[in-house]
Amino acid sequence: MSKDYGVDAQGAKKHLGPFDYFTDSLGQFALNSINQLTGQMTYFYTTKVGMASGTVATVLLVSKIFDAISDLIMGKIVDKTNTKAGKARPWLLRMVIPAFLCMVLLFTVPASMGAFRYVYALITCIFASAVVYTAIAVPYYTMMSYKTRSSEEKGKMGTWRAAVGYAVGVACGIGLIPITVALGDDQAAWIKFAAILGAISALCLYIVYKFSREVYHDEGELAEKESKISIVEGIKMLIHNPHWIRVTLVGVFMNIVYGVILVAPMFYGSIIMGNPGFYSTVNTVNIFPSVIGFLTVGLWIKRFGLAGTAKWATVIGVIGCIIRMAAPMNPTVFLIGGAIAMYATIPLISVLPAMTLNTAEQNMQNYGVRITGMTNASNSFVGKLGGGVGGSLIGWVLAAGGYDAFVAAGEAAELTGALKQSVFALNSYIPLAMFALMFLFLFRYKYEDMLPEIIKKNEALEAEMLAKESAEAEA
Repeated sequence: MSKDYGVDAQGAKKHLGPFDYFTDSLGQFALNSINQLTGQMTYFYTTKVGMASGTVATVLLVSKIFDAISDLIMGKIVDKTNTKAGKARPWLLRMVIPAFLCMVLLFTVPASMGAFRYVYALITCIFASAVVYTAIAVPYYTMMSYKTRSSEEKGKMGTWRAAVGYAVGVACGIGLIPITVALGDDQAAWIKFAAILGAISALCLYIVYKFSREVYHDEGELAEKESKISIVEGIKMLIHNPHWIRVTLVGVFMNIVYGVILVAPMFYGSIIMGNPGFYSTVNTVNIFPSVIGFLTVGLWIKRFGLAGTAKWATVIGVIGCIIRMAAPMNPTVFLIGGAIAMYATIPLISVLPAMTLNTAEQNMQNYGVRITGMTNASNSFVGKLGGGVGGSLIGWVLAAGGYDAFVAAGEAAELTGALKQSVFALNSYIPLAMFALMFLFLFRYKYEDMLPEIIKKNEALEAEMLAKESAEAEA
């Protein structure tokens, strides 16, 4: 018998304790490991395999086209899945081995095979992101709704997941260069590093599967109706859900920011500072605002709600970017502005999954079905699209600034004004634009205030349908 955790402030029953939050959060290790590794592909392809940065950027973006399709397909698959283990949960077990394989395959590029390198890069990026990441992320995010209907618990799950995800990012940021250098500073070193992350990710996915429990499912007529909805019909429903559209766009902007600010400092260190090790310094400094962010985000949510937390976080992000722009060549100012911007990302990555999940209730009110899997497919989609656009921007902006010639010149390379501005754009201008866009989309977001009443009406509708089915069965 499950423990009684009472109800939240909106009267929704709570089901989760500290152990549940911890084991649930470990799924983020696999997702962020894949994200971190794919986010480093521009640096790896250009410096370790000798591929052109502009072409690499195009390869990464093309792979995201497949991602856009795969997310919706996987969302539909989750909606149709019905097993003794649950709807979303069994997919985590199925992806244990593929998660390990995709990380290793990313770095086994045949460096001596000319143009085939780009074909191999495209195929492995598609496998890692469009197949494996999707088959983990969509069920994993959807499972949040099957575990609880409490917004408070969803927010806590989001915070725990974000904390683990961020820890992976920091560990990779701090350890990537030193570890790969210690392992030989060549392609084989990166393969070994990926294998380590892959093995840990596989174990974490198994733990999440083993200790998760799905409590809520649509039943009877609701489940049957949902299973009959096609992908095209589901897309039409989502397009007519303005709350889903708005949160999804904010998620794309957020993941562009996150993808850029995690990787761009590497080029600031190697190009502006002439010291690739500065990247480790940046990630070490960013630990402190991030820890503070995770410790305070719960207070933010209680005070401002999910949407209010996200909105004020964007304001802080804008401030951090402006500080960096005030003295772009000063490493101390760079670290301070970056720390403030990093703090701003923590509330955003904590609350956006729950905000997306909540929009499924509007689908229920509009059409009598939640299509939870397809609704939450956007959590995977925005992560990959935003990260892919962010990664591609890095390649394109650097190529426009003459980065390829800078690398080719080796020790004789001269830092041009164009390349300098490219680095500044990646580290300040682009993040500033994304934070500003997020603020505009969140400024008048009122759905959260309407949600308790919507949930109450939906639950009444479900109870009425189940009672009708029970009466018909007895007759």
